[in-house]
Amino acid sequence: MANCCFCYQPAGTEAWHPQCCETFFGQPQVPVNLPGQGGWEQAAAEVIAQRIAVTGVQPKLPLVSGDLQYQYIFKPQHPHFPAMPENEDLTMHLATLFGIDVCRHALVTAADGSWVYLAARMDRNGDQQLHMEDCCQLAEQPADKKYHGSYEKIGRLLAKHCTDPATDLKRFFELVLFSYLTGNSDMHLKNFSVLHQQHTITLAPAYDLLNIHLINPADTEELGLTLNARKRKIRLSDFVLLAERLGIPAATRDGIFHQFTVLDHRVAAWVNASFLKADDKENYLRIWERQQKILS
Repeated sequence: MANCCFCYQPAGTEAWHPQCCETFFGQPQVPVNLPGQGGWEQAAAEVIAQRIAVTGVQPKLPLVSGDLQYQYIFKPQHPHFPAMPENEDLTMHLATLFGIDVCRHALVTAADGSWVYLAARMDRNGDQQLHMEDCCQLAEQPADKKYHGSYEKIGRLLAKHCTDPATDLKRFFELVLFSYLTGNSDMHLKNFSVLHQQHTITLAPAYDLLNIHLINPADTEELGLTLNARKRKIRLSDFVLLAERLGIPAATRDGIFHQFTVLDHRVAAWVNASFLKADDKENYLRIWERQQKILS
C-alpha cells in the first residue's frame, strides 16, 4: 500500500488522495506531466530561452504547464546528491508540524518514475506578481555573498522592514532553531525573504528546507550563517543570546525550546511515512536525535 504524495497517509494503489489533489491543485487529478531525467536539459533550455529565472544551487525550474503556468517550481533529482526532493518535502512537513509557516509543496513523479519536488511560487497570486525580496537584496549584497552574514544581521533587517517585527522575529527565531535541529547548514541570506502585499511587509513562509547533514555527512558546519560569530559547536546559550537580541521575552523563548522537545514520536512518524529509503530514514532520525541534545 502506497502513501499519498501530499499527506503521507495510506492511499491504496494511488499516488494521491483525490481530496489532497483537489486541495493542492484545485482538481482531482495531478495536472502535470514532467520529463524523465533525460528531459531536464531540454526543459532548462526552454526556460532559458524564455528568460524565466529561479536562483539556487539545487536544480529548479518554474513549471510551465497550461493552467498552472508559472505558478509552481519543480526540483528534479540532483545528479550528485540523491533523494533531495524526498528530503525537502519531508523537512517542510516537519516544519509545519512545529507550527512554522511554509510554502505549499508536494511530491510528484517524473516520466521515469523519479521523485520531483513541487513548490508553489510565493511571488505569484494568480496572474498577479507579488514583490518578494530575499535578505541579500534587503542587505544590498550580491547573490554570491549569500553566506556573508549572520542570523543577528537578518534579525536587524526584519526589525527594520517588517510591519509587525515582533511577530516575524519570533517566526524567524523558530525557523533558525528548526534548521539547526534538522541538520540544515545551508540557511543563508537568500533563504529568508519578505513579502510585500496589501501595504504590509511580512517574513515570507519558509522554503528550501533540507537536512543537509543527511545529504552531505562530511559537512562540519551546523548553520549556514554565523550565530554568535560561529557556524559550528553551537550551544543553547547562542540561541538564548539570539532570542535576547531579537527582543523575544524569556518565557516565549523557553516555550519555543519546549515545543521542539515534545513531538519526537510525531517526527518519527513523519520520517517513517516519508519517501526516503530505509537507511536515509534511520539517518534522518539519528541526526534529529543528535541535534536535539542541545535542548536537554
